[in-house]
Amino acid sequence: GFWWPGDAFYPDFCDPDIRKSWAELFLPSVYQHSRPELWGWNDMNEPSVFNGPEISMPRDNLHRCHGDRFDVEHREVHNVYGFFHHQASIEGQLL
Repeated sequence: GFWWPGDAFYPDFCDPDIRKSWAELFLPSVYQHSRPELWGWNDMNEPSVFNGPEISMPRDNLHRCHGDRFDVEHREVHNVYGFFHHQASIEGQLL
């Protein structure tokens, strides 16, 4: 979707595999600025899509939360999406 800096991509943080991949981005071998006292800021963790119908990810957008099927609508996980984003970031800093 589109938001203030331009086109954006939102990883499906409801998917445990995506959260694991995100966490691994914090590994020192991947993130060259990683250090024991790493502080992070997750900005815009709630999906904002300025050209969407509700200035958010469409409510019928599908997420993969349980297994291999995309069968959970965004309206069901809108408030936990940011939580999962933070969870993956914290887990990455603890690797």
